[in-house]
Amino acid sequence: MATRDRVIHVTPDAYDRLEREAGRRGVQPDELADELLAAELAPASSDLESILADLAEVRSRVRGPVDAVAVVREGRDELEQRGL
Repeated sequence: MATRDRVIHVTPDAYDRLEREAGRRGVQPDELADELLAAELAPASSDLESILADLAEVRSRVRGPVDAVAVVREGRDELEQRGL
């Protein structure tokens, strides 16, 4: 994909936060800004489609009806046995 440099104006506070986060991640501020913009502006449908596909995969592994109350009780019993 071809790219062109563009100028985006941000507040000094926002740029300071961008620099700090970029430093924490070990990348340049421009690189982080590009990543954040791409994530924020990505089409929502692709995210939803991915989530639904993941959910369908999980549901395909569940066999029979699930008794949520029994699952919670088992989890509580296990935590009590651990002393948590």
